[in-house]
Amino acid sequence: MQEVYGYIRVSTETQAEKGYGLSTQENAIQEYCKSHKLKLIDIFKDEGVSGTELNRDGLTDLLASLNGVKTIVVMNTSRLWRSDNAKVMIKRQLIKANAEVMSAEQPTYSIYDKDPNDFLVNGMMELLDQYDRMNTNLKLAKGRRSKVKSGQKGCGVAPIGYKWEHNSDRPIIVVDEVNATIVRDIFKKYLEVKSIGKIQEYCNQKGYLTQRGKSFSAQAINNILKNPFYKGDITHSDLKVEGQHDPIINKIIFGKVQALLERNKRK
Repeated sequence: MQEVYGYIRVSTETQAEKGYGLSTQENAIQEYCKSHKLKLIDIFKDEGVSGTELNRDGLTDLLASLNGVKTIVVMNTSRLWRSDNAKVMIKRQLIKANAEVMSAEQPTYSIYDKDPNDFLVNGMMELLDQYDRMNTNLKLAKGRRSKVKSGQKGCGVAPIGYKWEHNSDRPIIVVDEVNATIVRDIFKKYLEVKSIGKIQEYCNQKGYLTQRGKSFSAQAINNILKNPFYKGDITHSDLKVEGQHDPIINKIIFGKVQALLERNKRK
């Protein structure tokens, strides 16, 4: 037997309307469930709240309860919404939850039916969703740039040789001495052997592993050798500033490695 929830609502304007009292709606839902062999688990209600309002305790509880039970029975869909804005917003939440609505007075109703009246409002809601996501991304990007300008790593995974420390008021990047030794060795050895391929073989012989516990690839070694973070600089998009973190590699050694990489690239 299919399990369903019920929802009933009256506003201060409609409490006196004939046929839409709470008890009338509840009885209609119970009769509908009985005749359609549906198991009514619970009935959520809002009393004295307009159907144009989205902030309703009963509706909020109902939407939060859509896990195992995915079907809502109402006497009429006007109990769920009384404006196009409310209808589109609530339908979007229901569709995201893969829910369905059954109406005692509208036997063929489905929230998945195409309603031309919803098209404009739904489009506006999608634009607002995109605006919210863009606004959030812009705020995050602004925060990251502000951090970089102050010499802090904006976010993300710490490069091998460093780690995030969360003991202070804000996370900071500190040297991870165990892996910093690997980084120093890679830079030193590259100046000796002058080959990323030979460095890869060397790392395998030494048993060096990446932060993910894997063997170093040629690309991973190349990325380490080119990363200015190791000499104390932070780059982000068009920004390049001196970082607040401790460098692992001397600037002179880093410069020599870049020159050698460039010469090898031209060969």
